[in-house]
Amino acid sequence: MSEPRPFYARPGIVLSVLAALVLAVALVTPEDAGGPRTSDSRLSTNLAGPNGARLLYELSLALGWKSERRTEPDVPADSNVIHAVLAPPLRLTAGEAHELLERVRAGAALLFVVEGRDALADSLHVKWGDGDNYQPAAGIDAGGRADCGGRDRSGAAPMWSDWQPHLYRLAWKGPAPAALTVFAEVSGATDNIGEGEPGNRAPAAAGFEYGRGRVVVVSDPDLLRTDVLRVCGWRTDVVAVRMLEFLSARGSATPRSRLVFDEYHQGFGSQASTTRAIRTYLFTTASGRALTTLLLAALAWLLVLAPRPLPPTDRTVIERRSPLEHVAALATAYDQVGATRTAVLRLLRGVRRRTQRGTSNNLSDTDFLDWAQERKPALAPDIVIIRQALAQPVPRAKLASVGEALDRLESSLATHT
Repeated sequence: MSEPRPFYARPGIVLSVLAALVLAVALVTPEDAGGPRTSDSRLSTNLAGPNGARLLYELSLALGWKSERRTEPDVPADSNVIHAVLAPPLRLTAGEAHELLERVRAGAALLFVVEGRDALADSLHVKWGDGDNYQPAAGIDAGGRADCGGRDRSGAAPMWSDWQPHLYRLAWKGPAPAALTVFAEVSGATDNIGEGEPGNRAPAAAGFEYGRGRVVVVSDPDLLRTDVLRVCGWRTDVVAVRMLEFLSARGSATPRSRLVFDEYHQGFGSQASTTRAIRTYLFTTASGRALTTLLLAALAWLLVLAPRPLPPTDRTVIERRSPLEHVAALATAYDQVGATRTAVLRLLRGVRRRTQRGTSNNLSDTDFLDWAQERKPALAPDIVIIRQALAQPVPRAKLASVGEALDRLESSLATHT
């Protein structure tokens, strides 16, 4: 008999302690405040949260641009388009970056927000570097606007704890483009455009000519987020509008008025996937349709060959007697009814079958015994015993002597040459 469990190992005690621990962890775990830094960080016009770019999209619509969202990988070939690629989490491939820049060289424009290193940033030879406090470039708010009273904190979440925007700076891998138009700057950084010293102002958003088109590069996605654009005192909304105006201008030609936001690389629209590729192959190509037909035919053939209207059952196996068990049972049956003549007759038939090979088996038992006595006169006493046993039942005690006589008869005939 096993020993009883100690009291602390009983299920009731253990479960109660576990429940108390779970409750304590739930109570002391801090809750997510849901601030701007914890929501979806994609700079997408489909997102209305503090990190999204929905406000930039609606602002451009209100100011007259024909804004739209692109959810397919194909880039419009229209030279009247401003392409907006806003720090996409799905990075552009080298082919996609080349196609987009070819559109810009042909006369389109590009608003590009740098997000790490990708093919488009490499093609433009730009990256982001260390930065500090943001401020609009000199003269960016020259159009005149009523003062907001400095930092307007009404309704805005604190993107930065000191309520001062902090952005990365633009850094160029090689010489900077000529005739840069700066829209936003940061202080406290080394400007690699000229021979600057730490503490100088460096660009955080700048535009330049690119073939027959124009490009504006923004170093930090925080500059265009909704919770940054909505703060009046930071003038980021004015910076955004000035960048769009720069991209729209084409000298004496008609300004670019179509603004296309790349939402495909933000994760919206029909994205590439293994399942979709397999489905496209199986149903849109000739070899795929042939393979699909063969698979369906094989499935139908399998259903035809292996129907299962009822659940399968185990086969019933009946254990049969072995030959020795059968002999023993037969002997027991003969003994119970006293069938000595039948037993002797069966034994004599066995002797004849084993000793008359190659000779005629048409003789009766009496004729066989006469034939055996002629061939072996010395067996006459044994043959007499066998004849008597065939003629009438013999006592059980004498049945063994009949068996011995039959054994001597078989041995003698089997050794006769």
